[in-house]
Formats: sequence, structure tokens, C-alpha cells
Amino acid sequence: MNKPISNQVELSYPEAVLERKRKNNEKNWYIFYTSPRAEKVVYNDLLAKEYDAFLPLMKTMKVWKNRQKKIIETPIFPGYIFVNTIINEIYEISRFPKIATCIKCGERPSVVSPNDIDSIKKMLSLENEVSVETNYYEGESVRIIHGPLTGHEGILVKQKGKARFGIQLKEIHQTMFIDVCTTILQKINID
Repeated sequence: MNKPISNQVELSYPEAVLERKRKNNEKNWYIFYTSPRAEKVVYNDLLAKEYDAFLPLMKTMKVWKNRQKKIIETPIFPGYIFVNTIINEIYEISRFPKIATCIKCGERPSVVSPNDIDSIKKMLSLENEVSVETNYYEGESVRIIHGPLTGHEGILVKQKGKARFGIQLKEIHQTMFIDVCTTILQKINID
């Protein structure tokens, strides 16, 4: 009786251990949930300990009770902070004051793709107004073909006659939107 030939090569025990160690030493973007309104404190603490952290902020106009207006920076994703680290450091980061937990999918920590982080950073650098929607899944898949966000993929939504480009962060059920011109978009066929 002939065995079917498999294209996959089975790793021997020492090779499997080395492969697991290699994966554990790869840096990924993980999402951490913070205490309410503690994102900036956690961000500064992480930077002080030399971690690669990212806290997306947007400028908003705040009107105080005495009618005084002030522009302040608020987190785009309240209660969340992104950290680029290896999986073995997640427990240590989770023990920081004001960090509640690492966001997980099942037993594994959720990983955000570097492309999504890069897209968010570029959207923020454009100085256009951004907004965040919770649990948003409608829209066509598109790719930007011209301008500072060239090559980034997301979803297209039309609201009040405006075209909006969105980056979905399924791990935290939120989508970040920015207004765009439809002439710079190309539809992506997902088969």
C-alpha cells in the first residue's frame, strides 16, 4: 500500500522546538486594554521602559463649563493601546499599572497587522478629520491607488454623499474612517 506524498515537511523534535522559539522571538503588534482615561499615562510608561508603543490620537475641540474652548488630543480608540513586542513580554506588559489585559482571540493574544498600524499612522498624518465607528462591516473592499495612502486596503462607505475609506480593526470591533475622493480608489475582488 503506497502512502500519498505530502508537500509539507514534518519537522523533527529539535527543529520544531527551534521553530517555536523563532516564532516567540518575532515582534508583532498586540492590543492592550487600559483603565478608563489612562491611555496617555500607560503610553508614557511604556515609552519610559523602552517599549515600541502606539497610541493614535486626534485633536478635538473641548468646551468647558465656563464656555472656554480648548483643543485637546484624545485617543481614537478609547481604552486601547498598541504595543510592538514579542509574545514572551505580554505578561510583563500586562502587569503595568493601569493596563487591564491583553486582548485575546480564544487563548492567543490578538495580533494587528503592521499594514493596519501603518495605515492608521498615515491617515493621522494627513490632517483630515477621522472618525471611528463600532462594529462596522458594510462596504466594498478597495485599495487606494494614488496619494499618501497608496497601496493601503480597506472598505469604502458612502455617507451623506461623501466617500469614506475605512481601516477595520476586527480585534476590537472598530473601524477608522477618513474622507477620500473615489477617483483614487480601486475595487478589490475577493474570491
